[in-house]
Amino acid sequence: MPRWIKFTLLIFAFLLVAAIPLARQFETGSIEGSITDARGPVAGASVEARNLVSGDVFNAESDANGEYILEHLRPGQYSLWVEARGHDSLWVPRVVVEHGQAAREDVRLAQSRSGFSGS
Repeated sequence: MPRWIKFTLLIFAFLLVAAIPLARQFETGSIEGSITDARGPVAGASVEARNLVSGDVFNAESDANGEYILEHLRPGQYSLWVEARGHDSLWVPRVVVEHGQAAREDVRLAQSRSGFSGS
């Protein structure tokens, strides 16, 4: 086999292997959103996503602007559990994550009326 063909095949194989991580990033999706209450953004809220089929659990925390993101999620259906100190917890029963897409789930929490201050 001529040397230039071997070189071309080697370059092609290298490019193919290098493209695998890039292709894999589109196999996952994410859930993102904001957490607010009557006064505005809620910082430091805990967000737990649970895959409804596999049971895999992913966690995130809202930033100072109340924004959160859960990345690298396998496509499928998830439930969300949102907790924040001084607020009632909230359960979102179904959020659908698709290949290469970001599902948006904004949450509005009610301030807790009980003496319990959450987690």
